[in-house]
Amino acid sequence: MEDIINRIENMEAVFDFLQRMVAEKSFSVCKQDWFRIHLNNLQDYYENGLWLADYELDEKGLIPSGIKRGILSQDGFYNFLTDINEYL
Repeated sequence: MEDIINRIENMEAVFDFLQRMVAEKSFSVCKQDWFRIHLNNLQDYYENGLWLADYELDEKGLIPSGIKRGILSQDGFYNFLTDINEYL
């Protein structure tokens, strides 16, 4: 379970970072290589089944309540991608 919590915390940190960078610096950061690398990591997490597995654990109440988990929101990452899509 520790690996799962670490993964969620890491993906949450990346997600928060990218959202903060867009908010602070505008959508122009989306074209930066570093931004795309981090975004690709999030997309891989979402598309390779790990996101769904983590989401299902959270739905079952198996992720400790003190863990920040915005990345596991059903719409959060999708909405973020939609918002930045035209700038990629």
